[in-house]
Amino acid sequence: MPGQAIVFYDTGDAGHNTTAPTGIYEDSGWQYEGRYGSFLGTIIAPQYFITAQHFGTQGGTFVHSGIFNGGADVVYNIDLAANGGAGYWDIAGTDLRIFRVEEYFPYYAPLYTGTLEVGMTLVTHGMGGPRGGEVLVSGDLHGWEHSGGDGTARWGTNIISSIQPTAQGDLISATFSASGTLHEATLSVGDSGGGVFVNDGGGWKLAGVNYSVDGHFDTNDTVGDGSDFNAALFDRGGLYQGSDEFGWSFNLDLPLDNPSSMYATRISSNAVAITSIAVVPEPQSALLVLLAALCGVCQRRRVTPQL
Repeated sequence: MPGQAIVFYDTGDAGHNTTAPTGIYEDSGWQYEGRYGSFLGTIIAPQYFITAQHFGTQGGTFVHSGIFNGGADVVYNIDLAANGGAGYWDIAGTDLRIFRVEEYFPYYAPLYTGTLEVGMTLVTHGMGGPRGGEVLVSGDLHGWEHSGGDGTARWGTNIISSIQPTAQGDLISATFSASGTLHEATLSVGDSGGGVFVNDGGGWKLAGVNYSVDGHFDTNDTVGDGSDFNAALFDRGGLYQGSDEFGWSFNLDLPLDNPSSMYATRISSNAVAITSIAVVPEPQSALLVLLAALCGVCQRRRVTPQL
């Protein structure tokens, strides 16, 4: 199912990780995120950002919010005439979508183009609500239902467990473990399109774009009774997984946890296609692009009178 708010294992606090990370996770991608409608996108070139396809178009602007850039909100206008009037580019066979803006971003995320994601710690970003009601199996806690989105950006961490080849291209996956990372998190309602970053040689690079999570779940396999739900589960044991349309499979309740997973569209498998669209300038011209971006910000700020 499409992934849409970050759910933490350790806390249900709605204010957890809603500001820029510090310490070992400082500069881990938060600064490159921006609001595209009700979702997030990641800045990847002087005039381009990347997000997910499956939630559709979300208007004509991209907002690099003050919570991300450390200052004031900056609104960028999407070039609706781009790609012959389509207004965006879709990477074939994936859930990735790229937009061009008319102005210039002051900085952008480097892309991870390696093949060693498995075992790396990831930092993911999303926008939605905290965890919902408890999911109990025989009285034992197994996770939390997804809550409604609240429009608040959050970040969380996990460990990449595998690369999954699918009809939607390669996906990086990570399990929601009770014994996982500090800030252990998975996806829920509102996270789609947010960036997933890994640390490559001391620098954080974009490795994925939030796509989906395991689901749906139910306490039975009765079709049409309306009892199915979506949840972040550190143990799927004792629950059915699937749908009324395609059938249900039962997960045995074993001594070891059977966690659900989150998935993000893999950047490295699509890096050539991405960089053929989102052009990054040569080093000698990068300074001119930066000056253009800063001048644009200065001009926008000067039109607001100081009272």
